[in-house]
Amino acid sequence: MDIYYFVPHLVGVGLGLVSGLIPGVGNFVLMLLVWPFLGVFGIVELLIMYASMAAISQYIGSIPAIVYGIPGESSSYPAVAESRNLTTMQQVSHAISGSAFGSAVGSLTVVGLCYVFVEYTDLIRHFYSTQLLVTLLLFVIMIMMFTVKNNVAINCILMLTGLGIGMVGYNSYWNVDILTFGIMHLYNGFPMEVVLICLFAVPQMMHHWNTEITKSINKTYEIGRLYILNPLALAGSTIIGFFGGLVPGLTTVFCSTAAYSASLLFTKDPVKRIVVSETANNAGAFSCLLPLLIFGIPIIGSEAILLFLMEQKGFNLAQFKFRDLLPELALGLVLVNLVGFLIAWPLSKAVPLFYKFNMKIVISFLILCLFFVTIYTGYINYSTAYYLICFAILAPIGVLLRNVDTLPLVFAFLIHDKLIDGLFRLHQLNVP
Repeated sequence: MDIYYFVPHLVGVGLGLVSGLIPGVGNFVLMLLVWPFLGVFGIVELLIMYASMAAISQYIGSIPAIVYGIPGESSSYPAVAESRNLTTMQQVSHAISGSAFGSAVGSLTVVGLCYVFVEYTDLIRHFYSTQLLVTLLLFVIMIMMFTVKNNVAINCILMLTGLGIGMVGYNSYWNVDILTFGIMHLYNGFPMEVVLICLFAVPQMMHHWNTEITKSINKTYEIGRLYILNPLALAGSTIIGFFGGLVPGLTTVFCSTAAYSASLLFTKDPVKRIVVSETANNAGAFSCLLPLLIFGIPIIGSEAILLFLMEQKGFNLAQFKFRDLLPELALGLVLVNLVGFLIAWPLSKAVPLFYKFNMKIVISFLILCLFFVTIYTGYINYSTAYYLICFAILAPIGVLLRNVDTLPLVFAFLIHDKLIDGLFRLHQLNVP
C-alpha cells in the first residue's frame, strides 16, 4: 500500500485534533485554514480527509467537555452539562473511557450498516431530479430557520443577506449585473474564501475570545478499566445518531442533544448520560455525509466547502456513485476510528497539556493564518488587492456578529447558485 494513501488520513486526524480542542474552531474554520493545501487531493482523498477530521473532532471534543466543562466541539454541550455532576475520579475516568468506546461502536456501526445496505442507498439516486433538488434545498433552509440558535427573524434576515451577497455580480440566467456599480471585480461576485473567513470563521472564534479554560472545572482522573455501556443503550444512541445526523444544519449537535434528552428519561447516572450523547454524535458524524454523497446536498457549512472542492476535481452525481466511493472511505474510517479511540482513552491524559497554551494567543494566530489564506487565494486569482479590500470591509462586520450564529448567512451564500439554477430550470420545465 502506497504511503500516500495515509496522507489524507493523517491530515484529517491532525485537523480533527485542533477542531476538537479549541473552542470556536470547528471543522468549517479548519477547512478554510487549509484551503490552499487541499488542491493536491483527489475526490476520494478529500472525502477521506474530511470524514477523518469529522470523526476525530468528535472523539477529542468530549475530553475538554468532561474534564474542563468547556465544549471542544459544539456537539459536546450535553457532556458539558453533565460534567458538573461527576463527583469522583472513577466517574470521570468512566465517562472518558465509556465515551471513547461508545463513539467507536456508534461510528463503526453506521459505517458497517451503510456498507451492508449500500445497494439500497444507491437506489435513492434514481429519484434525483430538479424538483427534488429544489425541494431539498428549500427544506434545508426552512429547517435552519427554526433550528439555528438565533431567533427565527434573525435567521431569516441572515439567510436573505447570504442570498443577497451571493447574487452580487453578473447573473447569466437573467443576463443582468446585480450591484456591481461598474466595478470589474464585482462582476465575479464577492470571493467565497473571504466571505466565509470574515462572516463565519471570525465571528466563531471571537465569540470564544474570553474563554478562560484555566478557570473552568478541572477534574482529576486516571486511565483505569474500560467502561462499557449496556448494548441496548449503545444501540439506541447509535440509531438516534444515525437519523439525527441527517437533520440539516444541526447533524451531530442534534444527535447528542436528542440522545441526551432521551437518556434523561431512563437514568440519573451522569456517566451513562454522557456516554449516550457522545455515542450518538459520533454515529451522526458519518451519516451526515449521506445527503452529500447521494444527492449532492451539503447539510452543514463545512460540507458545502467540501463539495465545492470536490466539484473543482470533477465530482458530479452522474459519474460518481456512492457504492463506488464507500469501500475506500469505509476502510479509512475503520483506521481513523481506531486512532480516535486510542487518543480519546488511553492517550487522553496528554490532551490537558494542550490547555497550557494561552487560548487568546492561539485564536489570534489562527485569525492571522486566515488573513494569509486571504492573501494567498487573492494572489492565485490575480486579485490580491480586491481580496484585501473585501477582507477589510467584511472582517469588522464579522467581529460585530460575534454573538450571532452566522451559519444561515454563509450557508445561503454557499448554496445560492444551486438554488437559483434549480429554480430557473424548474421554471423552464413548467413553462408551456
